[in-house]
This record gives sequence, structure tokens and C-alpha cells, in this order.
Amino acid sequence: MRKVALIHGWGGSHAATWQADGWDDALRAAGFEPVGFDIAGHGPQGGSHDPADYADLAGDLAARLPEDLFGAIGFSLGTKLLLELEARRPGANGRLVLGGIGDNLFAPEQAGPALVAALRGAAQEPPAPQVAALLDYARLSGSDPACLAAVLERPANPVLTEARLAQVRTPILIFNSRADAVAQPDTRLCAALPGATHRLIDGTGHVGLPSDLRFQDAALAFLSRG
Repeated sequence: MRKVALIHGWGGSHAATWQADGWDDALRAAGFEPVGFDIAGHGPQGGSHDPADYADLAGDLAARLPEDLFGAIGFSLGTKLLLELEARRPGANGRLVLGGIGDNLFAPEQAGPALVAALRGAAQEPPAPQVAALLDYARLSGSDPACLAAVLERPANPVLTEARLAQVRTPILIFNSRADAVAQPDTRLCAALPGATHRLIDGTGHVGLPSDLRFQDAALAFLSRG
């Protein structure tokens, strides 16, 4: 059976992001075998509180991915990690479906300091709506807040560039919402990945994208064409 990995976003987990919204079942019904696990520092199993231990999240992910993947579906941070792996080893993970990513790909996480302060109980004022939404998303995963803060504070956080994305060889679907305050495709990402298929929908914010059936349907249709 064709294996498809599911990589959640920052603060999430496989269970809270994908299983809860029926992705595993939908993939199996379409003839795929879902492969799911939590990014380092995420999920109820916990992890290190030392940011240095998260310096290469993409490398940690690569060590756990099967070698015979047909494709992978990522959301938010998961899309960044998949593109980082694609730049390192073009085509190694098959067809890629990337949700909740845009021109923010080319910059460090903008909400990082505010999220870290909130996670460590050091925020001086109520969080902005974008930060509050990410915190709510993180609570659903049962992750340790200190682990999540360490992930945001990790050193050597790689920033992808157009030159590195020029190595991309695999078919890609980029799926976003116009209501997403975190990620919009705009022009830079589209120019960097001219061969990718882009889909933009109305009505869903950033953290709600994995629960939108339009994203799920588009992902399954894209993978089924391979």
C-alpha cells in the first residue's frame, strides 16, 4: 500500500491535528497507508526542555520517515520541515501536499517571542488573537508547554531561500486560506515554486485548515493523480 506521512504544525500532534479530523481514515479509504508521529518536543510524551536538542527538527524527522514514502502531507511547521527535506534530498519523500504555508516560509517564526512568553507564563498582557489561536491549538495536543517553548527557541533554525527551493523536483500542492493571518502565498513563494499547484479557499483561519474538508479532498485528489 502507498505510504503517506502526515506532519503536523507547531504545537500540534498527529492525534490532535490529523486523526481527530479523519485524515487517517480518509487516506485508508482512498487506498493509502497513513504514517503518523509527533514532531520532536510535541505530543503528550513530552521531551527535552533544552532548545539545543531541537536544532535540526528536519533531520530528526528524516530519521523516522520510511524510505518508501509515496508522499507526505504537512501543515504549518510540518510544511517547512518537508520543504527543508526536499531541498536536502529532492524527491526522497514523494509527492508533497503543503497546507498553511506562504511567504512566512522565508522568515523566522514571527509569533515566536510572544508565544514563548505565554508558554512560560511571562506574558505581560493578553495574547494577540493570532497567538491565542496557536496556544489553543497547542493545548489540544497535550504537549508540554516548556517543550514547545524550547522548540521555538531552537538554534540554527534554517530559513529556506529561493536558491535552495530551486532544487525541488517533486510534484507539490500548496493549499491556503485567504483568512489565514499566518500564511499567505503572495508572490515570493509562487515565484520560488513555479511548478507547484496552488489552491486558495475562503473562510478558514490558520489553525482550522486541517479540519476543512476542502483541504482533505484536495490532498486526496492530488495524491491519487500520482
